[in-house]
Amino acid sequence: MLRKTFRQWRKKRFQYEVVAEVAVYRERILGNFRAFRDRYQVPVAPVLKSNAYGHGLKEVAEILKSETLPFLCVDSYFEALTLRNEGLGANILILGYTPFANVAGSKLPNVAFSILSFGELEYLATNLKQPRLFHLEIDTGMHRHGIRSEKLGDAVTLIKANGNLRLVGAFSHFADAGNANSALTPEQIGKWNETAKILKSELPSAQLLHHAATAGSIYSERIDATAIRLGLGLYGISGNREEKLELSPALELRTKIASVHELEPNESVGYGATFTADKKMRIATIPLGYFEGIDLRLSGKGAVLVRGLPCPILGRVSMNITSIDVSAIPDVTIGEPVIAISGEKSAPNSVQNIAALCGTIPYEILVRIPSHLRRTVI
Repeated sequence: MLRKTFRQWRKKRFQYEVVAEVAVYRERILGNFRAFRDRYQVPVAPVLKSNAYGHGLKEVAEILKSETLPFLCVDSYFEALTLRNEGLGANILILGYTPFANVAGSKLPNVAFSILSFGELEYLATNLKQPRLFHLEIDTGMHRHGIRSEKLGDAVTLIKANGNLRLVGAFSHFADAGNANSALTPEQIGKWNETAKILKSELPSAQLLHHAATAGSIYSERIDATAIRLGLGLYGISGNREEKLELSPALELRTKIASVHELEPNESVGYGATFTADKKMRIATIPLGYFEGIDLRLSGKGAVLVRGLPCPILGRVSMNITSIDVSAIPDVTIGEPVIAISGEKSAPNSVQNIAALCGTIPYEILVRIPSHLRRTVI
């Protein structure tokens, strides 16, 4: 209570007008979550790692706190600690690597750690002196982390012999679930279902079994599991072309016009003089660059929205400044709103369309929106 009061006081004491903010749509987050839950009839574990895919770790956790959740997924001990410091009490699974000192010394309630390899399991069995909650990762074909099938029996023996290894779940990852023609996906499902059968027989405390993430959710009926992990889909972007759910992107990056001026013919813009005007133009700048999430690869080919109209990016994106063509809006003024990343799928600067322009994936565009920008839930 004291911490909450102090934060409220600090927020009022240091109020100021921001030049950029990330708008996060509460109802879109909830709508996407419920769409997957209702369609697949499986408990949904939201994935909030990497600052909730750029949407804000605390903000998204707060949005979801009234929902029935098997657990929240984060990547690190730091993220779990952040949620607990915010007073958010949902069960948490740390998916990523956690140093042994943090596992052994943790005072965080209802936080489970992932066991990522047989070597880590052996070390925990030998050195852990207090009970901790764990999910065991199974390697069904991704071949990054996990216990392979030939070591599963040894893993079960170690866990059964050590009361400090309180196994409450197990999981795996699809390698190619977004590919409808993948031969690997049915192989992974088969391996996982065999593993799940063994775990339910030998380690019945492992009630939380989960293999599918967003892209693999369409296979839920074929997977022996009690939950799905929902990452990209939670934020309104499908991970699978076969997915028929209507999802709504949940984020917009907003800023303001910082300057407006005329560009004469044969004058260039920005570093490297990569754009030169062939006619008189009216251009503006926005106070965002590649530090604030405007991808450098958008130089000379991306666009932002002013009054709903696409305004092309001119020249090279700078660290904190981007120049845009506002010739189509002759009366544009300093301080006028700009949408740098749109929450509408069809917009030229939607996350999906930006990713396509940059030759990358939506994940990268989202997680590169820096955490220091203010998140506003609307």
